[in-house]
Amino acid sequence: MTLDIPSIYFVSIVTNLSMTLAVMIVALRQSIPGLKLLAWGLVTNSGYYLVLGAKGILPDLLAIGVGNMLGALTLTLVLKAVLSSRRAQMEPALYITPVALMLIVSLILIDDRHSRLIIASFIISYQIALILWALIRPGNTFVGRGRMIMSLACVVGMVTMAYRGFSFLLGWHEVTPFQSRDVLTTLFYMINYLGMFFLAFGFVLTTVEQGAEQNRRMALIDPLTGMFNRRALFESMDKLFTKAEAEGQPLSLMIMDVDLFKQVNDRYGHQAGDFVLKRVANTIKGRLRQEDIVGRIGGEEFLAVLPDTPPEGALRLAEELRQTLASESVVFKEEKIQVTISVGLYSSVSLAPSQTPDSVIASADKALYLAKTNGRNRVEVNKVITAISA
Repeated sequence: MTLDIPSIYFVSIVTNLSMTLAVMIVALRQSIPGLKLLAWGLVTNSGYYLVLGAKGILPDLLAIGVGNMLGALTLTLVLKAVLSSRRAQMEPALYITPVALMLIVSLILIDDRHSRLIIASFIISYQIALILWALIRPGNTFVGRGRMIMSLACVVGMVTMAYRGFSFLLGWHEVTPFQSRDVLTTLFYMINYLGMFFLAFGFVLTTVEQGAEQNRRMALIDPLTGMFNRRALFESMDKLFTKAEAEGQPLSLMIMDVDLFKQVNDRYGHQAGDFVLKRVANTIKGRLRQEDIVGRIGGEEFLAVLPDTPPEGALRLAEELRQTLASESVVFKEEKIQVTISVGLYSSVSLAPSQTPDSVIASADKALYLAKTNGRNRVEVNKVITAISA
């Protein structure tokens, strides 16, 4: 199967300009990292097809030299867009050098199409490999359909360009004239066109997915402390309670309340109060394990669920938290603020089917009330359940 190369050029230019317009409109309305860079990449890609398509009309030095440079610049802009969207950095030489090298090779080898295509193929393959690395590099925890589409497009493009370079280098295929309709040339232009399309589509889809993920996280995270909010906490608790009951594991829960917090706000101001809450939250998070869950359930109250934690371990942790906070003053704008917490603890060595998150929280809350009544800055235990038979 062969396709008309000038038709591919025309479709590519129209498609790229249409995508550029759509992306630019979104980029001007919303501050999305990397989106403007992607739009400029689509512009240079259109320029690449336009200049190379004018070969025979424009001088070869301009058509080939500038055209190939625009193609390399397109991939550099896509790479920068991906890096920007992930707030990552890369040595500038890694992505600037290929653009300069492409221009130099195109000009020096202007009359040697065979050598020029071999080197250009490997340069492009290298550039696509950089984009793929930026997509899958360590630290990228978010994996969505958009990122998968971009990664797949990179793999196909990288392999195709590497094969093209080796096929010419090793004599598997002959170098055909520009705009030839042989299978390899047709395949190259089609993959080049579709690759850019799917890179752009995948990038936009990734921004949409990341926005949705960010909104989901915002709905589950307390913005002041960075902890779970009440909703997220209860969703996670259901799973932990089910697992503890099924496996017969101990489970502990404690509610922590900052003592006389209203006085802190009244005396030092709400900014100081927020600072105190952040400090308390960080202290709590610093003492918990990865498998524990903790959140702010309202005002100055925090709740922590400790799976597979027996009563003695939970009581020891609660006392450590209380003592740590009581022993260190919180300094806010040169003011020393004494902070203490009261803790209500509920611990069970084996959960009964009738014990729900609500009932256990109610028991811990009674212990917290007892701690407040008995003078604050203390830990109280409501009750400890020993093994319960089914």
